[in-house]
Amino acid sequence: MAENKSWFRKHPMWTVIIVLVVIGFIGILFSPSETTPTKIIKQTIVTTAQPTLDYSVELVRDYEIIEIEDISMKAMDKPLSAYSLSEIEKLPTNIRKRYRVVVPSDISKAEFKSTLIQLIMDETKKNPDIDEIAVLVYDRKEDADSVYTFGKVDWCPNGEWADVTTKIASSNDRSSYEYVFDIKNKVGNIDSEDRPTEREFEIYDTYEEALWEDVNVPEEEVRERVANELGISEEELDKIYIKVLAYNMK
Repeated sequence: MAENKSWFRKHPMWTVIIVLVVIGFIGILFSPSETTPTKIIKQTIVTTAQPTLDYSVELVRDYEIIEIEDISMKAMDKPLSAYSLSEIEKLPTNIRKRYRVVVPSDISKAEFKSTLIQLIMDETKKNPDIDEIAVLVYDRKEDADSVYTFGKVDWCPNGEWADVTTKIASSNDRSSYEYVFDIKNKVGNIDSEDRPTEREFEIYDTYEEALWEDVNVPEEEVRERVANELGISEEELDKIYIKVLAYNMK
């Protein structure tokens, strides 16, 4: 024991170090265990259409869906020719929908945008698997089987109709999606004098239907027959037909 005391007296620095190590070790053994929790960041995937600055619920007008067409295809990351048949079978489906809808003729451009955004949000909420949507817009149901008369909107990744990748189709990640509008100039600017009357629309529809009943019948014969049935001259029929056609294309 005396020798031990003598060693500590001769080596005071080592004595201090040993004491500190022992105290530290005891502190570790008896101190309460504390761990810093790891913060887990969850990345939320947007799976449905979202509103933009163009959207206001107060501007949404009534609309009627006339037709929904399924134009789906395989989602691809490279040209079709670069895939084998077995690879094509395994590719996810790019679910595409084309809508034909009718809106009020007095709708404004701002209401037009809000209404179509609302439609797309409603449809993707019902079916989050929809990858792309095109909406063709009309102000009359009778024209809904032809070229859009009021405008259209595409909802797709980066505003590009062909940008759905296999990853997007599989994950339903809509974070890169945009609305791309094509609105006719007449929307929100229709003068009552420019818009055909209901009678003129009726004459146009009758003539248009007759023209497509039998494409082999000469147009002159169809014009004469329809004019007689409607009790108007052929010149008046032509004038009304051109007026409505110009309105639809405006």
